[in-house]
Amino acid sequence: MQKIFLHLGYHKTATTFLQQYIFPGMQKVNYIKQKDIKPDLRVLRLRRKISDEHIAKIRRHFLSFDNGQPLLISYEGLSGSPFAAKKTKKQRGILRDLRRVFPPEKFDVRIIIGIREQADLFSSLYVQYIHQGGVLTAENYLKYCENNGSIQNFEFNRYLSLIEKTFGNDSLYIMMYEHFKQDANKEMLKLLNFMGEDKIPAYNQSTGVRKSNKSYGLLQVKIARRLNRYFKSALHKEGTIPAVRIPKLGKLSPRLFLQNKLSFSLHYKKYELPDSLQQTIQERFAEENRKLAEKYQLDLPDSYLNK
Repeated sequence: MQKIFLHLGYHKTATTFLQQYIFPGMQKVNYIKQKDIKPDLRVLRLRRKISDEHIAKIRRHFLSFDNGQPLLISYEGLSGSPFAAKKTKKQRGILRDLRRVFPPEKFDVRIIIGIREQADLFSSLYVQYIHQGGVLTAENYLKYCENNGSIQNFEFNRYLSLIEKTFGNDSLYIMMYEHFKQDANKEMLKLLNFMGEDKIPAYNQSTGVRKSNKSYGLLQVKIARRLNRYFKSALHKEGTIPAVRIPKLGKLSPRLFLQNKLSFSLHYKKYELPDSLQQTIQERFAEENRKLAEKYQLDLPDSYLNK
């Protein structure tokens, strides 16, 4: 029976770091890079009805990377989308189709999930929303997520129960982002050991994801949200300035001017949600998180439990 590791997210739980710096260097697991299977991942994420023939085609493509080692697929979009929820399938549907691709009689599937306290996670997602051209305030963005149902994606206990129901009780590995921040090497080694790796692959720590993918700070968020109103983007099509591409610089957008060393050197303070909004989110998920901690014996920080 072939072993498959599926790293499904969540967003903003060190997924980019792992995908860029750790997974490609593994010796005993074959990591399939997203760029090599991107159309298949999009189908699994977005298409609500996939024929048996198309499922078989996706399976054959995934297995074309088989080199005798367990395969790893890592794509946070498979846990749902906070940005285009109406286009994305429900989490249940994505899991169902992943099970169709890897049926239990032929594949031993193990699921890897990174979690992060919801208010902190939402804060990071809101900054990403502004990066992508969004114009809503944090309060209105939360309402938007409530209305389109994407906020439900962060009910971790419910989602992990869905995973176990779909793939079995022994299928799940949980990585807590807060522990990763506190001791990245320890958490990485635990994750890699779960996949059968003995050690952390060598990588250039001086060019890690925190340096190459620095988020907007408080001032940049305030400026960008206002400037985004004038620029066309997938999240704000009413803008008047088209997103033309400038050679060697990228698309013309506020991000081009605000996410750089000069902007950060002039003023940088980490963006955080208003206290009242943090409290609202923590209260919403506290009971669900208590169930999560009890069921999986997790040492959750107090913020998960609204303490």
